[in-house]
Amino acid sequence: MATPGLTITLGLFCFAALVSRCPSVVFRPQFWAEDGQLFYQQAHALGFLHTLIIPYGGYLLTLPRLIAGLALLLPLSLAPLLFNLVALLIQCLPAVYLFSARMQNIGPLPARILLAFLYIGVPNVAKVHGNLTNAQWHLAVLCWLILLAPPPRSVRAAAFDVTALSIGAFTGPFAIFLLPVAVVVAWSRRDMWTVRRAGILCLGALVVPATVLLSARPKPPAGLGASFPAFCRILAFQVFVPVFRGVNNSAQFARHPAVLSFLSYAITAAGLAMLAYVFLHGNMEVRCFLLFAALILATALAKPLASLTEPQWVALQRQGSTHRYWLIPELAVAVAVVWLASTVANRVARAASVALICVILVVDIAYWRLPELPDLHFASYVAAFKALPVGAHIQIPVNPPGWSLELTKTKRD
Repeated sequence: MATPGLTITLGLFCFAALVSRCPSVVFRPQFWAEDGQLFYQQAHALGFLHTLIIPYGGYLLTLPRLIAGLALLLPLSLAPLLFNLVALLIQCLPAVYLFSARMQNIGPLPARILLAFLYIGVPNVAKVHGNLTNAQWHLAVLCWLILLAPPPRSVRAAAFDVTALSIGAFTGPFAIFLLPVAVVVAWSRRDMWTVRRAGILCLGALVVPATVLLSARPKPPAGLGASFPAFCRILAFQVFVPVFRGVNNSAQFARHPAVLSFLSYAITAAGLAMLAYVFLHGNMEVRCFLLFAALILATALAKPLASLTEPQWVALQRQGSTHRYWLIPELAVAVAVVWLASTVANRVARAASVALICVILVVDIAYWRLPELPDLHFASYVAAFKALPVGAHIQIPVNPPGWSLELTKTKRD
């Protein structure tokens, strides 16, 4: 059983491990994409409270809006650091929750430590690391864990559960994907606390359709471009292969389309067969996570926003594309392998699963370091902003290159 001291120690280790994957996130902090261009810029221009009810891409984004409001209390030079530290904290919390005694029903502590390491080191997700724009995906994993946890035994634990679920329910569309899990757990356990957690998600799920209707979402002119071969390539090389190889390596087969097609079909068939077996024979917790991941993946394929210039499924196949869509499905593959290694009775299957876990661990270590973000000299723009007269504007570049935020100097600056 994990004591509070051990949980805190492991949590600090996980936070340090996340920082080590891309140190520049903390030691050379800069805004990332919507963190600067949308959340901070709008909070600075419109005021914190007003931005809380402004949807983006069809959804409310309460978590980054809250942090943008807090960032207004700090000098501009410290705002990106606050964004990045909170993003890393959100990213760390699922691992800490797994360590805690709240998750004893998931499995023994060594198995939970293994799962936490696989989560911390998941490859092929550079764009969802250390930024608030994509921290909602990690927050969704935390909310899933909270739904599976037993009722809290302290006021602090209850306050944490309610706060995290409330923010998660109104950040992005995840309340819709988490609600079926909440219903399954509530039906199984039928205790009042579990029903309350489902109620929080139900409120969030009711808000999502309204914000979608009120918010303009870009409609790519090239359409979806869906096909069965594209489906297999996406699943094979964006979901299954990176777990065991570290990256989407489909480009190396570009000159051999027959080989690429064969591998796509074979890997997809084998991967789906494994997931189907685990879903049919797994416990409620494993089934709920696979269901959660399947709903996210299905929605990502049906309503993606991967490109404004080409068919969506063409863009989805590209290496480095839309890392956010693959995080939770990749985790589902890793969870399925761990379940097989710890549960399946057949010795050959268990040995194969243990071997696959070793492969995943080696891959996670080999691809531990993520690419450092380009230095766009944020500090020099902060100095230039300070020198501006009230009412003047400045354009500040943010990562990834091509993005920027525009600030107007005010008296409070």
